[in-house]
Amino acid sequence: MASAQSDEKRFELLRELMGAYSRDVFRVVYGYVHNKHTAEDISQDVFLKVYDHMESFRQESSYKTWILRIAANCAKDFLRASARKTVIMDDMSHLQSDGSVEQTVVATAQGNALWQAVQGLPDTYREVIWLYYAQDLSVEEIAQVTELSQSAIKTRLFRGRELLRAVWEGSGERESTGRS
Repeated sequence: MASAQSDEKRFELLRELMGAYSRDVFRVVYGYVHNKHTAEDISQDVFLKVYDHMESFRQESSYKTWILRIAANCAKDFLRASARKTVIMDDMSHLQSDGSVEQTVVATAQGNALWQAVQGLPDTYREVIWLYYAQDLSVEEIAQVTELSQSAIKTRLFRGRELLRAVWEGSGERESTGRS
């Protein structure tokens, strides 16, 4: 009888965690795989792993960071298994502008170009840039998700921004020199 009660408590906790973090898990996974259906499948796998490993949760971090770490690892495992090293975001519909159609088109194009530049970064920088800017995680949360020190996260954010700045400025120079 005790194991049936224990299982029911685990199911209830899983329901609560899914309700609280399913959107975050999907967004993190989608940030890696850039495919809605694949992200949905991997997100389901994440919660199966959460259920299977509830007893191993040591409460050294919050449930959120623990689950997002599992999500990031599942997404990385998927990418490794499918040997997909470069992916381009195909859906940037969340980038909107409060102006005319032209402003919206320009803002969306710039956003797409920026995220494509992010996708061109080495994995170590792309991951922290994505978690920080797209997922709105703090440096502390990213450190817990990636199991790196906060100083390593800050360094990777700094270097990633510098690489992005160089790429962005380089593309702007090519455009301006190409027009003249």
